[in-house]
Amino acid sequence: MVVSGPMNSAILGVSAFYHDSAAALVINGELVAAAQEERFTRKKHDASFPTRAVEYCLREAGLAASDLDYVGFYEKPLLTYSRLLETYLAYSPRGLGSYLAALPLWLKQKLHLPRELRRGIGSGFDRRFIFSEHHESHAASAFFPSPFEEAAILTLDGVGEWATASYGIGRGNRIELSHELRFPHSVGLLYSAFTYYCGFDVNGGEYKLMGLAPYGEPRYTDVILTKLLDLKADGSFRMDMSYFNYCQGLTMTGPAFDELFGGPPRKSNEPIDTRHMDIAASIQHVTEEIMLRIARHLHAETGSKNLCLAGGVALNCVGNGRIQRESPFENIWIQPASGDAGGAAGVALLIWHQLLGNERPVRSGDLQKASLLGVEYRDEEIGEFLSGVEATCRRVEDDSTLCEVTADALAEGKVVGWFQGRMEYGPRALGSRSILADPRRADMQSTINRKVKFREGFRPFAPIVLRERAHEYFELEPHQESPYMLLVTGVAEEARIPLASDSKSLEGIEKLQLTRSTIPAVTHVDLSARVQTIDRERHRLLSQMLEKFDEKTGCPVLVNTSFNLGWDPIVCTPADAYETFMSSDIDVLCMGHYVLEKRLQPAYTSSRSAAQDLAQSAGVLYDRLASPCCGESLVTQGAKLVCESCQHAFDITDGIPQLFWPHDEITDAGDVTEMVKAFYEDAPFPNYNDHDSLSTLIEKSRSGLYARRLDEAIPYNSSVLEVGCGTGQLANFLGISCRQVVGTDMCLNSLRLGEAFRREQELSRVRFVQMNLFRPALAKQQFDVILCNGVLHHTADPKGGFESLLPLLKPNGHIVIGLYNTYGRLFTDLRRLAFRLTGGRARWIDPILRGSGLSDERRRAWFSDQYRHPHESKHDFGEVLDWFDQNELDFVRGIPALRPDDDGLAGESLFEAQPRGGALDHFAVQVGQIVDPAQKEGGFFVMIGKNRSR
Repeated sequence: MVVSGPMNSAILGVSAFYHDSAAALVINGELVAAAQEERFTRKKHDASFPTRAVEYCLREAGLAASDLDYVGFYEKPLLTYSRLLETYLAYSPRGLGSYLAALPLWLKQKLHLPRELRRGIGSGFDRRFIFSEHHESHAASAFFPSPFEEAAILTLDGVGEWATASYGIGRGNRIELSHELRFPHSVGLLYSAFTYYCGFDVNGGEYKLMGLAPYGEPRYTDVILTKLLDLKADGSFRMDMSYFNYCQGLTMTGPAFDELFGGPPRKSNEPIDTRHMDIAASIQHVTEEIMLRIARHLHAETGSKNLCLAGGVALNCVGNGRIQRESPFENIWIQPASGDAGGAAGVALLIWHQLLGNERPVRSGDLQKASLLGVEYRDEEIGEFLSGVEATCRRVEDDSTLCEVTADALAEGKVVGWFQGRMEYGPRALGSRSILADPRRADMQSTINRKVKFREGFRPFAPIVLRERAHEYFELEPHQESPYMLLVTGVAEEARIPLASDSKSLEGIEKLQLTRSTIPAVTHVDLSARVQTIDRERHRLLSQMLEKFDEKTGCPVLVNTSFNLGWDPIVCTPADAYETFMSSDIDVLCMGHYVLEKRLQPAYTSSRSAAQDLAQSAGVLYDRLASPCCGESLVTQGAKLVCESCQHAFDITDGIPQLFWPHDEITDAGDVTEMVKAFYEDAPFPNYNDHDSLSTLIEKSRSGLYARRLDEAIPYNSSVLEVGCGTGQLANFLGISCRQVVGTDMCLNSLRLGEAFRREQELSRVRFVQMNLFRPALAKQQFDVILCNGVLHHTADPKGGFESLLPLLKPNGHIVIGLYNTYGRLFTDLRRLAFRLTGGRARWIDPILRGSGLSDERRRAWFSDQYRHPHESKHDFGEVLDWFDQNELDFVRGIPALRPDDDGLAGESLFEAQPRGGALDHFAVQVGQIVDPAQKEGGFFVMIGKNRSR
């Protein structure tokens, strides 16, 4: 049935509330704008209503909400709710937990979609909403933008309303789906179950599982096919649900699954072993077999030579490559936004063509516009932003110079952030928001994974290649296209490097040691690559730059990975790009016609040469040092630092200057400082885990809101001092970004752990020094930020220690101190008494020791620090505010806030000033600390002050 409507229509498509919310705008049948909400909110896989994406689409077209003729939603929520309810009833009462977990969102939003749509789109739209079925939206997104007049259509994902896969045919301006597979039997959920089991995030980590698969052997294939699935010749299957838990529980797999595969699911912070690699290889093999069987059956059913694919499983580019090579279909087109985000474009195109009956043009290539449908920034906007953050940059005048500069940087082995033109729609960076590098360098894959993306080292990178040269490097026909990075193919024989006979004995991650081709950084361990072809028609500037690189190197290929850090969405704005550039080891940022070089940033030090270590130490640390005994300058003499005034010599042990100097009050071995120093030398803070990397350090640090907000607040190019840094984990974390960080402690054993990690991970902007905070071994006014968390209350004179640090702070600099609160330590003191009376037994009364997830070493360290520490003082808010006032510091904020209506972590920045509250406010907050469940370390509070300019 055709709905009557205007011949000229503005149609907005929306996907929301499940995974990767998005909006897409179709005007007169043309897809003019589309974007995911995550790009604007910076929340990865944001499922909220895509308010900002809608605003962008309307702004791009110069429309208001009142100008829209139709708004379509990509699925039918009432059908989805019926599936949720029926599933609960089928598994009752076991499914109650998952049902109750989902119910609040349904009652608040999903059952009231017209209301939510009107609220999200804004005032002015008073016409009808249209709801299509989930897989119908996927099918429309696959067929209508494709270059085919007629094609078979296949959609595969986790689940829509009831369907988990569907197929049919598209002709002209109509699609017809004839068959479907229904929940709970789902290739997408099957793959997600293994994603979960191998320790990756569901609906986000599936591509990691696909990248891990080539390191293993498919040893569990038969187990999957005999125990988990009943797979038919046409690709349909039924799953044995006794192994899975996603219908009735809050996890993907159950105890029977764990027993079948040899243990519980891997935790995200645990090492990946060969078993996980073999499991990944096995489920990948089974998934490819399912995809191939369905494709062959679909070809037999339709007789079409063309195939269109969409749905989350269509992002499995290895499976897509096998369909291309091994199925009877001659031509394949895959929607680049194949996941839920693509449903927004699908429903809008479905309304225009199928419901309104408008003709569909067919063009060579496709109608997706290279999927460059997102926001674009002019040079004027980029320049204004860079000026506002006082970035060190230069502007080049024309495209030719920009391409020349970029190609030179890439040929020199530098990693380049490329921010040009309209942002990509879909999960892949396709050359508009990309990180680029030279693929000929064998170490480039490791470098980008470790120091740029901060992710697992096994992850492969995709190549971009000039379309006319692609067949020289990859197993593609001359001029064959792969414009959306959705097909995996083999590296061409001519580009391969024969391996030594003994290399076959290497297993798992060891395979990364081998150089397999002339473009090793984009050659996976199975000699495959996820290829993107580019040309001047789709990517004018990028193609021009790659041609320049080819002229300089003879190589028409580059590494192309998404411009983001591992935990962030792809960058959207100039601010996003700048922050990512400054937070990683990207060497050059090309943003419009502006070029930023990391080596020119004030805090820069090179991490590329160990031979430069002494020079780097001078820049980060030695130039800031002063003799702790008399405050004069120190000079390097061999392996010692010598005071220029009194000639006192200080050792440098394991790269750590030993500048601890006793203060005047120390008279005997019973002094607090000596007792505390001896305590931490005997019981240092727990070491980093054996498998810790920058990735795991970042994950651990960002899991705590305070550390994450601190990282966000401290400006780039600033100098940071952490006093009492322990093993230096916070110092190392903060030094990953472009800042210079000095960590100090009086415990040399702890500092050695931090220094060993720093060296192993090549953190060039961090240094450690042993010193007494009462006799700082640092020159005055050297630091923009001083951090002193949890140290002062272990000294004999907390106020004196605080005042000894203030001269090190620059004018307008910030100091952050953490102390124990007089009120909040009440229960800790009672537990300490109980442990003293019971000889350390009954440790279950401590909430941390009672919890799970801590190693024995960390439990011991926590118990010692909280209950056996030789000295501890307690303070209240008013006392610390007096310290600030007496030393001419402006109060910025407290954590918790000094008022009951705030937690202290809200606002744009931790360095954004908040009211200090009154005495009654302080009393209420401090009394609340006694029973606050969020206070894991009883009564700990933070105060932030700002040094007045003087």
